[in-house]
Amino acid sequence: MPTRLFQLVVVIAAICAPWAQGESTDCTTPVLLIADGRITQSTFPLKTTYWYGIDAQIGHSYSVEFEPPADNYLNATRVQFATLSVFGPGDTMQGCRGSSSVAVTQNSGYAPVILKNGNGAGRRVSFTAQSAGLHLIGVTNVAGAGSYSFRALDTTLFNLRWSTRGGYGDQWGFLNVSDMPVTGVLTIYDWNNAIITSVRFTIPVTGEVTRNASASDLHLPDKSNGFAMFSHNGPPGAIIADAYMISSNGAVVTYTKFENRGTR
Repeated sequence: MPTRLFQLVVVIAAICAPWAQGESTDCTTPVLLIADGRITQSTFPLKTTYWYGIDAQIGHSYSVEFEPPADNYLNATRVQFATLSVFGPGDTMQGCRGSSSVAVTQNSGYAPVILKNGNGAGRRVSFTAQSAGLHLIGVTNVAGAGSYSFRALDTTLFNLRWSTRGGYGDQWGFLNVSDMPVTGVLTIYDWNNAIITSVRFTIPVTGEVTRNASASDLHLPDKSNGFAMFSHNGPPGAIIADAYMISSNGAVVTYTKFENRGTR
């Protein structure tokens, strides 16, 4: 009998292990989120604030989601999250309170929707890191205790190669497949990791924007090459992008794709 009891305890512990998390109520010791889309499940006490952190790279865009899927139904006691707060590495915090310098986009109600009317209780926020370092996220449950999941994603898109050598020109295209206008920044680098130019623009709902290397647009130097990066404030998967290198006579068109870190 003791042996069976021990085996039962081991089985229960194994089942519950993925849910056993050590969240922090102290902003000086936040739980570190790995921005690769991995989903972590746990439980949230009622009327509690937990602190999380992302060790962000400068210029990269991030999306952070907190969702109580097991309790996601109307007119019931469940986890309900307040608006998420994000603080940058240089923001001063006193007693886990302070002013934020981070420009965030609250896009929980846009596809994929995780907060809509009374039927969804999740929250999502997107932001672009203006400096490298630890960004703090404060998450407050304003209702009852329950289960929840959370994840963080680096939503930056990377274009491996562009070139103006041999008379080639370049074109980048951005299609917005979400249901919200998305604002992003296209940054063009040379092979020495130096920024040649950086442009901000908004892509309308189901719209497309193209940018090119010509003197009338990005004005990239001749006989140069490098790579490109696009960060944005939309939900994960909001933007589909592509790029082309085109010969001066248009006879040769070389496709160079964009990739997200999580889709390689």
